[in-house]
Amino acid sequence: MASVAELKGAIAQAGEEAEHAVQLLVQAGGRAESALQYLIAVAQGSEHDALSGALGAMGQAVESIEECQSQIGAAIEEANAYAEGL
Repeated sequence: MASVAELKGAIAQAGEEAEHAVQLLVQAGGRAESALQYLIAVAQGSEHDALSGALGAMGQAVESIEECQSQIGAAIEEANAYAEGL
């Protein structure tokens, strides 16, 4: 079994990796949002099904990225709470 120090170290490392992941997701979210804005501009005045589908899919992608960021934050908060109790 790992020592308390090893557990805390592993949780700290997980936190660092998670923070890096969130930073990358922020960048990805910004780019996805930009892509969505371009699609919105293209779709103005058009009722083409493909554009409608593209808008819906990109909107879902933006939401999914935001949800992923939130889930990672929640996971790290829980892990840190565990570490504090060790």
